[in-house]
Amino acid sequence: MIRTFINTYKVSFAEEANTFIYFLKKIPFIGKKFSDELYNKTNIKLTLGIISEVFGILFKFVGKIIYVFLMIILATKFLIKGDYDKHIVYLQIFFFLSLFMGPLLGTMIFDSDKKVFNMINLMRVNARDYYLSQIIYIRLADFIFFVPAILIMGVPFLKAILLLIEFTSLRFIVEAIGLYIYDKKKKIICKKTYFFVGIFIIGLAAAYLLPYLGYIIDFNKILFNLFIFLCIAILGTLSFLYLWKYKRYTRLAKEYITKDKIFISDELVSDINFSDVEIDENKIEKSQLISKVYEDKEGYEYLNSLFFLRHRKIMVNSIKIRVVIIGILCLIAMITLFFMPNLKIQMVDAITISTPLMVFIMYTISTTERICKAMFYNCDKSLLRYSYYTEGKVILSNFTSRLKKIVSLNIIPAIALCVAFIILIIWCGQASSLIKIIPTLICIICLSAFFSIHHLFMYYVIQPYTSELTIKSPTFKVVNWIVYILSYRCLHYKTSSYYFSIGVSIATIIYMIIALIVIYKVAPKTFKLK
Repeated sequence: MIRTFINTYKVSFAEEANTFIYFLKKIPFIGKKFSDELYNKTNIKLTLGIISEVFGILFKFVGKIIYVFLMIILATKFLIKGDYDKHIVYLQIFFFLSLFMGPLLGTMIFDSDKKVFNMINLMRVNARDYYLSQIIYIRLADFIFFVPAILIMGVPFLKAILLLIEFTSLRFIVEAIGLYIYDKKKKIICKKTYFFVGIFIIGLAAAYLLPYLGYIIDFNKILFNLFIFLCIAILGTLSFLYLWKYKRYTRLAKEYITKDKIFISDELVSDINFSDVEIDENKIEKSQLISKVYEDKEGYEYLNSLFFLRHRKIMVNSIKIRVVIIGILCLIAMITLFFMPNLKIQMVDAITISTPLMVFIMYTISTTERICKAMFYNCDKSLLRYSYYTEGKVILSNFTSRLKKIVSLNIIPAIALCVAFIILIIWCGQASSLIKIIPTLICIICLSAFFSIHHLFMYYVIQPYTSELTIKSPTFKVVNWIVYILSYRCLHYKTSSYYFSIGVSIATIIYMIIALIVIYKVAPKTFKLK
């Protein structure tokens, strides 16, 4: 089993090294310094694999801490009001997320991915040795990685160890029960949709809804009760012994880890990624097929006009949803103010200083990323096979044409939001305060344009989509994450709406100029089919 574990991680090192090299090659400007020969150099790959593994370990520690901070500590702060012992709430949320939902929805034996398929079917490792080595390693790793996160929750060290023993034992228990049911009934309960949805809803409701409604359970008396702890630990040990002595792992692998299941799963993921932008050709209206509709246009302006016409349902529906939501929220606010007129002054003040908040809101309601997916799936995926389509002038012409269309779409919910603010100010009887929100209204329009430019710019400069309809670009994910964090940070930024609006307007103009220059210079090399 130790040899199987070592061989598995030799393969993992090689895969991580290849991924790391791929990531280095995709870094703008310096990526071209790394040649494809790195893939063939074993010693360098081993070193890169070790570096990647070290970073992976650090990220796992950080990941657990972020999980506890966002899902438990921050959630408690926002959901629970009044006097309460926050550590009791932390433990309640942790129990339902990690000790209830986690084991039931995160079984390892029935996790069919390419790694399992490659090791058992292609590398011909012993199925029992592979499964057991992975179960032991991952459970031990989770135990270690969770220690700092549990301590951050305010749990004493000794209790944290006891809690993580229960955490690990419950996973062994669920793995053993799932394997027993499969062995006897040939059923995989954890993969059933009704089971997954049911556990997910129950877990979230118990974790968040109960504390929000004031029903707080003191799990200190349950999880740190000596009798309950011993019962869980003993059952966990017996479950591990069952997993250890189980003799039919090879049969399980032959029945469950098949090529069809693995690759059909990948195809389903690809379909899901682009299902929201796929059109039914049989439902295209005849008026959309008439080429004379835009006979006054030519070149790529004509191409993009036809594209947006034939795909307007995909794009307009999402715009309609956003406008309707804004309208409903505005109506709710008006009704609330009617019955609680004492809130009118607060409403006016909130709108007046809401400019930083608008950054996150406009980031959230922007439809550009979805439109870019539609353009790739229904247009660029085919045209990128031709070299003329990636020429600098063609790309620049395409970019400016599409940008005009996208801005005209994204500005609709922006205008709806502006109108909602104006209506609320008038409803509050403060029409004289309309002049105060002009900077906010200007900021909303500029942010709409800014995020339209940003997502389209990212699409052309990075082009994250592959011919297999997957999203494979570390840079794209990192940049999106940074933009999300910056937008979120603006929620806590306090400054004058006037100066903030000026800053946003200037940033939008500068970004537009930079985008045009960079796209013309860089996109011919990066905007291609991968």
